[in-house]
Amino acid sequence: SAAGQGLPSSALKISWLEEIFKMSAGAKSGANDSDHHSSERENLLSGWLKKFYNSQKTELKPWVFCDGTKGFSYIEVTVKGARHNNEDTSYADGKLFGVFDGHGGKHASSLLRIKLAECFYNELGATDLTKICDEGSPPTVVKALDAAYIKCQDLMPTDYPLAQSGSTAVACWVHSNDPNGPATKVYASCLGDSKALVFDNKTGAIMEGSMRVWDEEQGTLKGKGVTRSGRYETESHGLTGDLKIAKDGSPSGMNNDPTGVGFREFELLRKKHNFAPSRRPFNISNMPGEERWRVLEVEPTRAVGHRMKKEHPLQHPEVFEWKIANGASQCLLLSCDGFFSKEAFRTPDMVTHFLTDPVGYCKRPDFFTGTCLEALLIKIHEADSLPDPSQTSMSELFDAVFNVVYNKLSDDTWTSAYESAHEYLQMFANEKPVPNIRTSPAKTILAACYLAVLMVSDDNVSCSMVILDGKKHFNGESFELGVAAHECP
Repeated sequence: SAAGQGLPSSALKISWLEEIFKMSAGAKSGANDSDHHSSERENLLSGWLKKFYNSQKTELKPWVFCDGTKGFSYIEVTVKGARHNNEDTSYADGKLFGVFDGHGGKHASSLLRIKLAECFYNELGATDLTKICDEGSPPTVVKALDAAYIKCQDLMPTDYPLAQSGSTAVACWVHSNDPNGPATKVYASCLGDSKALVFDNKTGAIMEGSMRVWDEEQGTLKGKGVTRSGRYETESHGLTGDLKIAKDGSPSGMNNDPTGVGFREFELLRKKHNFAPSRRPFNISNMPGEERWRVLEVEPTRAVGHRMKKEHPLQHPEVFEWKIANGASQCLLLSCDGFFSKEAFRTPDMVTHFLTDPVGYCKRPDFFTGTCLEALLIKIHEADSLPDPSQTSMSELFDAVFNVVYNKLSDDTWTSAYESAHEYLQMFANEKPVPNIRTSPAKTILAACYLAVLMVSDDNVSCSMVILDGKKHFNGESFELGVAAHECP
């Protein structure tokens, strides 16, 4: 399979794959009898989805991988979208999961796919995997995640043109107190504007609770972590607007920054690179309704790679510990920022709402509110061309959006991606009953990716969803549709 490539070298003191198999041994027995995902192989490899796949041009074919063979069952999905190339990659082995959003070429994201897991497991050495989440200052798993990113940065090339590439990343370790039971903790490391979150698989609500956070960039890696309450969602490392200036002329905050993370990231960069007092973020938005700001040559404030740049992004991840109270009904979602490009999905909650209830999501009166598509049509006085979602079927809604937008697209790359997204969504909407992540997770996740494209996201869209109940879904098998972007020549 294309998942889990780049396995750790034989120099490891332990065979970590063997350890993972041992930890999950016995969980298969009896789990498949009532597995509502047992027909996913047929859904993926036959019927309308396979026909759709076969009808697409090579560069437009999606990749979907389902694995229920070891650890926690998961699905990986990627679509190229309205880009010339797919620079995203992903990794999964049943315990460690990652999504890597490349930019400036795919070398950095490809290196992360191969090396991050290797560096992580090498850092653990002979440590018993069941003990790496035990109390420490910080826990072993947190130290290993942080160290893995830095070691990957050291492996990034220094010669042109490969040294131009960079990547954001999100990587998560899923822990269970019972090798045959649901997840009890998730350690989510984030670098840049990729995203990880835990949500309820019935309501779509993002879970909330007490958590601990470690971050070397903020000087909090060594210790028991900073305790706080909030949503189980990583923070996006990027700037949100221009600076607010106090009466004494010093920066006091940032516009459009309700959490304060944007200003915090600017201050970390300012101190690291000794910015001049006059240094300000600048706007690179290219569409109405969009807020994209940067102070470096790249947009994310944290990333690996970019070895040629004198002012590089921050390179240590922020690591979150989330306690999972009811893994039997929850999922972990890891994604690049393609869902949120051009405000296609305005918030992470909207992605999870679609995944759990696609029909209900497409009936939301605020379906278009705050999107760049709406802002563009308002600017050109065509807002009336958008339908009322609450009075429109899914199929009619997708048709209406397609008909409004298609003749405004500017190049063949975008029009081809748009046609592909519309075709898939029509097939998805016309299946009765309409799938969701509980009945057909792969189809539904792929539909979310294509809906982002339909709502004019101009990025690759890639994500992985981990089912936290600990059961061996997909009949305990693994199978895929297509070839992963990182496996293409």
